[in-house]
Amino acid sequence: MARTTITDGIIEECRTLAEQGFSNVMISKALDVGIATLSKNRKLVQAIQEGKKELAQKVTQSILGSLDETQHTLFIAKRLNLFNPQINIKKPTNAKEALDNLSNAIKQYADGEINESQLRTIEAVSNSYIKGYEFAEFEERLQGVEDAIKKQRTD
Repeated sequence: MARTTITDGIIEECRTLAEQGFSNVMISKALDVGIATLSKNRKLVQAIQEGKKELAQKVTQSILGSLDETQHTLFIAKRLNLFNPQINIKKPTNAKEALDNLSNAIKQYADGEINESQLRTIEAVSNSYIKGYEFAEFEERLQGVEDAIKKQRTD
């Protein structure tokens, strides 16, 4: 694509397409503007954000307009995460703390405080953290062994 001059018309069209639900890739193709330009040009980024915000408001109003008062209240409560329990985990700094988080999550699940989906999410994150921590520790130990071998060879 050739270098595009960003005009007020392109900015407005960008906002309109975003408001209609176009993705950034679709907007890029429709306007013949590079995807990098869409993500770097402040005016275009702002236009896309405004369009998507307007779309979100329209969709929300449409959903709320089709609900009775009880459904409306439930929708808002779910949207505000009023039904999600507080999960007691800490940001781990080592593998033991990640295991502690997993242990606490299992206890909360067994006590009915969190659902299975929340438990599986904590489990996946904890396991990923533990594997990464173990790998980093293994690399550190291996480097120590290699350094010791090199030192022995030079002595």
